[in-house]
Amino acid sequence: MLALKYYDEAGRVVPSAALYWCLLYMCRSFLVFIAALSFRQDSSSLLALFYPDKGYLYISLLCAIPAVLVLLIMSFRDKIRLKGHCWLFTLIKPLILATLAADIVFHLAIGNKQYWAFSWLIALTLLVDMLCLYFVGKDRHLSFMLRDWAKPAVSEKEDPSPSGLGKS
Repeated sequence: MLALKYYDEAGRVVPSAALYWCLLYMCRSFLVFIAALSFRQDSSSLLALFYPDKGYLYISLLCAIPAVLVLLIMSFRDKIRLKGHCWLFTLIKPLILATLAADIVFHLAIGNKQYWAFSWLIALTLLVDMLCLYFVGKDRHLSFMLRDWAKPAVSEKEDPSPSGLGKS
């Protein structure tokens, strides 16, 4: 299993920092869009710096939607568990993989459109996508977390303590 520092107060596995970094990387188009909106004077030039074609921004935002959904599921994990919708946690890994696959396909399409001329941006993006893909496929912490979160919450009626007093 995992060390004690990887569990929260309720005894559930917490997401690793590496998972949060991967998710933030996958949501980078939303972060750039929000940053551009916060600069009122020069928002279009900031967007043009990262996304020269507006279509690239929109496609990148669409590709990042599953990662945003994963962040929402992870943020509301306690409420989801208490409502009994633990099946939502089984969607985390497929949504992450879908985001990475869409991002890889998108950047390969951009490379094809540029006739495979070398671009540092595309090369680094594909490299980090592949590293995140490897991380999601091999990370034991993520596997433990998803197995732990799939277990339903123990309610007060089903309290396993012999005294029946529940949590103190």
